[in-house]
Amino acid sequence: MEFNAYQCAPSAVSIFKRNLLFISLCTISAHSTYAAESKFSGTWSVDMRTPEQKTLRAKCGEATFVLLQTGKKITGSHTMTTVDCGRINEGGQGTVNGRVVGNHALLSVTSGRNGAVVKGVATLTDKRLDWKITEEIKAGEPEGDSPLILKKGTLRRTDK
Repeated sequence: MEFNAYQCAPSAVSIFKRNLLFISLCTISAHSTYAAESKFSGTWSVDMRTPEQKTLRAKCGEATFVLLQTGKKITGSHTMTTVDCGRINEGGQGTVNGRVVGNHALLSVTSGRNGAVVKGVATLTDKRLDWKITEEIKAGEPEGDSPLILKKGTLRRTDK
């Protein structure tokens, strides 16, 4: 009986299938890791109008966080307006910074309105982001002017 090297070597098709399976598994794993690491990324909003104000179609009255999570780091912006647009905090890019610890984001928020700085915790639960200020780091100027940063509330993802 003669020895044939081609009988022992894997076929090109079998190598291709094995490589395709490996690449597919790597892609799925990378996508799952990215999705898990960016769970806070997105636009989160809360409508602060009363039912009566909604019926009357009052404008404004909303707080919004736009967050980008990269690994454990979070950056972003926030805005807040009072009902009927009487006062506005336009926030701005870079006004939200922080880090992720499990399902919590420890955030520092700077008011674009008066420069006040607060720290707070955002907790991700199901499809909600529960936000609460934990301390004021720096008062805004002029003294007594509201920074218009949401003190406490449940925000919902609005970009999906």
